[in-house]
Amino acid sequence: MKFNTSDPDISTIVNRIEDGTYDLQPDFQRGEVWTRSKKQRLIDSILREWHIPPIHLVEKEDNTFDVLDGQQRLTAIRDFVRNEFPVDGRIEPNDASIVTLHDFTYDQLPPSQMRKFNQFSIRVFALTNYTSDEPHELFFRLNQPTILTEAEKRNAFIGGPRNQVRELVSWAVERGLVAERIGFSNARMAYDDLIARFLLTLEKRTLTEKVTAQRITNRYRAPVMFPDTTVAQAKESLQFVLDLPFLGRGGSRRPNKATIHTWLCMAAKLHRHSSLDVYGAALADIIDLVEQSRAKPGPSLYRARHVLSVFNDRATSRVADVSSVVLRDLTAWMLFVERVPMAAAAGPFIDELEQAWKHVDQPDLDRSLYEFAVRQKWGDNPWL
Repeated sequence: MKFNTSDPDISTIVNRIEDGTYDLQPDFQRGEVWTRSKKQRLIDSILREWHIPPIHLVEKEDNTFDVLDGQQRLTAIRDFVRNEFPVDGRIEPNDASIVTLHDFTYDQLPPSQMRKFNQFSIRVFALTNYTSDEPHELFFRLNQPTILTEAEKRNAFIGGPRNQVRELVSWAVERGLVAERIGFSNARMAYDDLIARFLLTLEKRTLTEKVTAQRITNRYRAPVMFPDTTVAQAKESLQFVLDLPFLGRGGSRRPNKATIHTWLCMAAKLHRHSSLDVYGAALADIIDLVEQSRAKPGPSLYRARHVLSVFNDRATSRVADVSSVVLRDLTAWMLFVERVPMAAAAGPFIDELEQAWKHVDQPDLDRSLYEFAVRQKWGDNPWL
């Protein structure tokens, strides 16, 4: 199998589609499945003169070509030239020259923009001298890409917030944020996701706003860096969690991403109140207790076991929901004041936690505690 390489412009490509030189629907291709918004993103990329992935063709005996890979891209370009959908000038990052083209169809483009669009070239690989099974094998290999995680997608943003997260991850890894100690690796940029979510939580100072992947992406897009005070608070909290004694002892007591987020937020809360040095040891004891109960459930104080059950449930399912984030935080602090009363006596929000314990005998403790948390505005800004 050989490849002939060329770089035709869009005007040439569209002409070849319209005259049948390029067949967009050979028998091994899917139907036209791209949504309008995805087609508009491709057109937006072309108008920005960004790189477009190459097209792979298979040359046939009659000098026409089947489209092996790139059918959706070529279909989108053809449909735009046919005026079947307009430019979306609101696609981020904002570009003033494209904003002015919002809702323009191809025929409505200013002459200079139309000329630039038509002259945009795309790399084309044409397969020749192939055996009967080689095109299908290449098609299969081209169409089984790794699906990127949201963190991997965000890593493509080159800017202040992204760089801050990467630097903080490197800093934390040097201090023990490794799979052998916490139970999961940085495969698929899991640490970046964990720290990005924590930074955004600290910046917003609340547990009651869901930190979605889109919100993190929007923060990466923003030209404003995370404040130095936020990064410093994150480092103090990370250092506290990474110094937890049980992390270095091996065994089955290893947190997951959900529980680490809770421990980081609790440490940040104490740091905000300038009391992490005073109550840090007590908090470490509670974290040890909770992680031990997760790794190997066993007998515990009667009152504590019900609260532990709520925490553990919310650490393994619905973990990113606001209700789960709030309930993990509330139940962990409840255990803190129950098991370490002397240390907690002068701690923050002691009255609310004592009230929370009055709900422990309710038949639906999960629901009762969450309703209590909502009434008390537990986790609301300014929480951290």
